[in-house]
Amino acid sequence: MNKDRALDFFVEKLRDQDKSEATIKNYVADLRKFFAYMEEKEGAHGGTGVSATPKKAIREYKTYLEKSGLAASTVNRRLQSLRSYFNSLVEAGVTKTNPATEIKSKSIAKQNETKWLERHQVKAIFDAIDKRKQGEAKRALQRAIFLVLVNSALRVSELCELRLGDLDWNNGFITVQSGKGGKFRKVPFNSATQKAVKIWLKYRRLEGDYVFQTERSDKMTPRAVQHMTKVLSADLPFHFTVHQLRHTALKNLADKTGRIEIVATVAGHENVNTSKRYIEPSLKEIAEAMKDSEFDF
Repeated sequence: MNKDRALDFFVEKLRDQDKSEATIKNYVADLRKFFAYMEEKEGAHGGTGVSATPKKAIREYKTYLEKSGLAASTVNRRLQSLRSYFNSLVEAGVTKTNPATEIKSKSIAKQNETKWLERHQVKAIFDAIDKRKQGEAKRALQRAIFLVLVNSALRVSELCELRLGDLDWNNGFITVQSGKGGKFRKVPFNSATQKAVKIWLKYRRLEGDYVFQTERSDKMTPRAVQHMTKVLSADLPFHFTVHQLRHTALKNLADKTGRIEIVATVAGHENVNTSKRYIEPSLKEIAEAMKDSEFDF
């Protein structure tokens, strides 16, 4: 597989993972810079970007980036792009190992910059849904989808895979299939979310087991949900993404409980450390907390 075909395959994998087009564009730009570096250094052999790339080449590329004067965060992002790229090729059987796996990122002091929405912004999203000139069925669909995302912390891919049998109305849980090794988890399915989904189900016309459907298909797609988000963002004074709704649900849970293990369970994080971002204060929260202690002489 040459580098162009490998890159096309990688882009499709990113879209399957619900990555935004802006994120995909950044990945591609990072990889093209790596390909250019390899081609200049080693010629056609280095330009394949597939199995011909040795670990040593990635290590030398990291050194090259560091000497270029780039910020540590930029160096790390480009290395992460390579890890993700080669991971996709390993999954496809194009290469057996990922040469970027053991190349460590640069150490930088991290502060929590995860973006989640404030309560008034979440309200504004649902106000925008209600104000749009559209049929009741479409309004019910959008309200149900966004409430499930912001209250139950699902990934958009998980939402699209939801089946009617996954909804436990009596006990108030949703069974979520993770897509990894047949694993699943249960997440809250509380009254406001249940009410919205029940209203949507009255309009649901097509046969099939999937909870959410489009007008033409018995199964909602991540791209369709992303399109809804884009359209709604155009009506709002702020931009938001589908994944921010999940972040918001998890941040809200962290603020309410203060327990990282609960957040990790609902999020489906295998490593509890992944959930720390929701427990740690955001930069905005830090700034707010320090307002009253500011010196002004």
